[in-house]
This record gives sequence, C-alpha cells and structure tokens, in this order.
Amino acid sequence: MKDSKEKSAYHGPYVSYKVSFFDLCDYSAGFYKCEMRGLYVMFTLISSCYILISALTKFSKSGYYLETDFLELMLKDFKLVGLLWPGVFLYSWLAYLLQVMILKGMPMVLANIYQHLSQTITFVIAIYLSLTRDWSFTQVLFVSLLSCVHFMKMHSYTLVNRDLRALKQKNSEHSPYPSNINAANFLRFMITPALVYQPVYPTYKEVRFDYIFKKLVLLMVQLAMIYIVVTDSILPVLHNSKDYTFTEILVHLTIPCLIFALMSFLVLFEQILNIFAELVKFADRSFYDDWWNSTTFEEFNRKWNRPVHLFLYKHVYSECIVHYGLSKRVAQMTTFLFSALLHEMIMALIIKQIKPVMLGFMMIQIPVIRYSRLFQKTVFGLYFYWFGIILGPPLILTIYAKSL
Repeated sequence: MKDSKEKSAYHGPYVSYKVSFFDLCDYSAGFYKCEMRGLYVMFTLISSCYILISALTKFSKSGYYLETDFLELMLKDFKLVGLLWPGVFLYSWLAYLLQVMILKGMPMVLANIYQHLSQTITFVIAIYLSLTRDWSFTQVLFVSLLSCVHFMKMHSYTLVNRDLRALKQKNSEHSPYPSNINAANFLRFMITPALVYQPVYPTYKEVRFDYIFKKLVLLMVQLAMIYIVVTDSILPVLHNSKDYTFTEILVHLTIPCLIFALMSFLVLFEQILNIFAELVKFADRSFYDDWWNSTTFEEFNRKWNRPVHLFLYKHVYSECIVHYGLSKRVAQMTTFLFSALLHEMIMALIIKQIKPVMLGFMMIQIPVIRYSRLFQKTVFGLYFYWFGIILGPPLILTIYAKSL
C-alpha cells in the first residue's frame, strides 16, 4: 500500500491524515520508515512465541494449556457488564438533550445543575456496581474506564458548545453554533475515538475491512499475552504476598509489570482505538506521540495518551486559567490532582479500600517534574525517565500488596 494512495483517501479539515507510529497494518506508519523497525517486528514475534511456549509448558506440567480460574472470574456477570456499554452510551445523550433545552430557553442556572448532576451519576453507577458486585479487577476496570470516558465526552460536549454559543453571541460568523446541535453530529462525536468535542472531524472515505481483520488478530494475540503474564507472573505473587518480603515482591513483579504495561499500551492505543477509528472512518490516528523518548515525566504525560491529555489541557488546565483566573502553576497542580483522583478512584474500587498510594505517587510527580527539567533532552534524563517507568508500577503494586 503506497503512502500517496493512503493520503488521497482522506478528506476533512486537515491537509493530511495521521497514522499511529506502531501501526503494523498501515505501511505509511512511522515505524516502517524507522531503522529500528526490525526490533518491533521481533518483539511482536516473540510475543506470539511466548504464548505458544507458555501453553506447551503448562500442558507438560499440569495437563492443561491455559489457566481458566481467572477467566471464569473475568466472565462473571458478563451479561450485566456487556449491557452497561450500550446503557451508558444511551445515558450520555442527556448531554445532547441539555443543549436542545438550552436552545429552547432553559435558564443557565438549571442547565448548570442538570450538567453536573447528570455527569456525576456516571461515577455513582460505576462506584455502586463495583462495590456491590463480586467482580475481579477486570470488570471494575472496564466499568470505571467506561464511566470516565463518557463523563469526559459529556463534559467536553457541554463546555465546547458553551464556548461556541458565547462566540455566536458576539455575532461571529466563525461559530458553527447552533447548526451543530443535531442528533447526527452528536452521534458522530460519541462514536469517534476522541474525548474533546469539535463540530467536524477529519474523515476517511472508506472502511478497510482487511485492516480491521489484521487489527483483530493482533488484538487477540496481545490480549492472550496479557492474560498469560497476569495469571502466570502477577496474580500468584499478589495472592501469596504474605509469604514474600517487600523486596522479593518488587523483584518478582518488575519485568511482568513492564510487559503488562507495554502490551496494554499496544492493545488500547494501537488496536482498540484504531479499530474504532477505522469503523467510523476517523482520520486523525495520533493517539500518542514518541513517549518512549521522553526525558521528563512532564513530556511523558503529554505524549503517551493524547486523547486524555487534550481533554485535561482544554477542560481542566485551560479552564482554570481562562474561566477561573488561576495562575499557570495552580492550574497545573489542579490538573494533576484531578487526574490523580480519577486514578485513585479506580484503584480504590479495585481493592475496595481507600489507600491513597496511587494519589501520592502521582502528586509526587509535581516536584519531580520541576527538578527533572534540569535534565531535559539529555541522556541522563532518558535513563531517569525509564528508571521511573520500569520501577514505578511494580513499586505501587508492592505497596498495595503489603498494606492490604
């Protein structure tokens, strides 16, 4: 597939489309032009071989290819969890209903109450179900992320239309408001893998079903590897944490947690988001930047999850400065606190206890970021960053394991 052929298939507000760097299924992806592309292909093949080797090893020792106890826990309440997705999707249309009522003259005081109440309920549902159902961490994580995503979409749709409405009131010809308030436009936003609303998105002319098939194959392989790493190397250590010292747990979890993090990144940002993007013909596939080359955690936070970063930047950081008159430093701390509280909420629901370890680690990033700027764009900064990435997750898990 030629790069020029790919580009001619796109149309929309941008001159050219954007492809995620590690997209094995698109030959215009950046890694195909990189001299290190062979290492990524090797990593993909090793992942596939690891699944086969693990299955054969299990069979020779225990007579079965796959540990299924955790799979049974994952499938618990499968129908309920499956129905939550369309249920929360339909609930999100309350954000569209709000804009319709505002156009019909709804007082802004009532609109603000409606907005905050409807958005808060998404978290109330997730918290209630997570605390009252006997779920494994997979169901809790799915429902928590589902509530966060739809909260962000509802919030962004409301605030962006507030700004467009203000622009229209200034007699600006550049505001698409209120013609953008229609069911088709809102549906387009809801099915687009983006968390910040805009009236128009860059689009692709046709769906490549062969591309989707390849992505599904990669998704299955990577999910299988995550499952094996979790059941073989992470859960056994956590379940028997009382038999290990703090250092032993940390040592046992370091490499498995790194593999888990890398594979989870590929599953979410390379496979799932690209599959959704292809299905809705969404052209901007820059779901991440080169976070692996970061030399500060500030740079990492900007690059590794661009949809969330763009939401936080526009609707938390910029909102604090423009609408609340806060300084940039206070706005940055507020943004970190907001993000940290969301992470802490998810961890608290998973372990069903409030132990603000995640919150503490995330807030520590503020002074770390300040002083790590001294090493920005240096080799030492790159080593320091990767040291934190490798050690951070297993250290957090170890602290949780020894404190429960």
